Amino acid sequence: MHDLHIWAISTTENALTAHLVMPKGHPGDEFLSEVCHDLAHRFTINHATLQIEVADAGVCALEPDHVV
Repeated sequence: MHDLHIWAISTTENALTAHLVMPKGHPGDEFLSEVCHDLAHRFTINHATLQIEVADAGVCALEPDHVV
């Protein structure tokens, strides 16, 4: 995982975005649902955006400091 961001969107709601590096492939929608459920119940994060990266290239081309 990299590029993790967590912030409050109100006094009672939190949000999260993250890049998950999974070289063996996309784990499927059920995995994403389970992660979102766990984030909500364990950490009160009810708004999560997870990006799956299947390549293990070392540097994410979407990182803000990455020059193409």
